[in-house]
Amino acid sequence: MIKTILFVCTGNTCRSAMAEGMFKKMLEERTKSNSKIEVISAGISALPGISPTFEAISVMFEQGIDISQHYAQELQEELIKKADLILVMTNEHKEYIHKEFPFAQNKTFLLKKFTINNKSESNQNNQRNYEIIDPIGRKIEFYRIIARELKNNLEKILDKIFEENNKLWW
Repeated sequence: MIKTILFVCTGNTCRSAMAEGMFKKMLEERTKSNSKIEVISAGISALPGISPTFEAISVMFEQGIDISQHYAQELQEELIKKADLILVMTNEHKEYIHKEFPFAQNKTFLLKKFTINNKSESNQNNQRNYEIIDPIGRKIEFYRIIARELKNNLEKILDKIFEENNKLWW
């Protein structure tokens, strides 16, 4: 049973902050504000206390999601231990967690690959297709593309979690 989901990116000011905000809203809408899942995010190289980028805040605001009060936090062991599911944006993030927190290997997945049944890790080039590119320093339209990519995948993840948990504890 998943009780805590941790989204991980590099700085915790774009992708993981956006994913956290989106997933919280999706859970709220799906469970009528009665979700028992905690959603958090962190960055492997985050500067604690930094706000999300202007573009991330703006793109989320366009979707009715306010992440302006989010503050970056660095990925730490207590967050890894707390999480039942860790969803990362790139292979680099996954490799970092596997190296630094080997006990978390079985609960760490590329966000875009989590709902795919074929877990084959053999082709590294193919793995790049499952990464969510960092929008930092890019124009707001690129943030919109990333937001759509996150939303499409998060909807599938939410469906999978509901299916696996059989909706017994919502």
